[in-house]
Amino acid sequence: MLAISLAVIIGGLLIIFVGFSVKKKGKTSFIAGNNEVFVPKNEKRLAARVGINIIIFGLEVVLFPIAYQIIDLEGSFLGILAVVHLLIFFLLMVLDQLEI
Repeated sequence: MLAISLAVIIGGLLIIFVGFSVKKKGKTSFIAGNNEVFVPKNEKRLAARVGINIIIFGLEVVLFPIAYQIIDLEGSFLGILAVVHLLIFFLLMVLDQLEI
């Protein structure tokens, strides 16, 4: 159990690193269909917002094994959080197109 928890925490730290990288570089080239289907209007602002979203999800992933031990959460809760962050990501893309 400890090995799985450590692997999840390391994965969360990697996600946080990716979020910082996206926010710092200000690039959205990781988005599938970028500049083909979806052309960002303000790439730097979109990258900053998406980077923060990724960092928050990474923090949730890091804290999940700890909360799992204390509160006895189910693994499906982390899946629900992932779907919520995915929906936030799509919302950020729409906000970028509306220039809000």
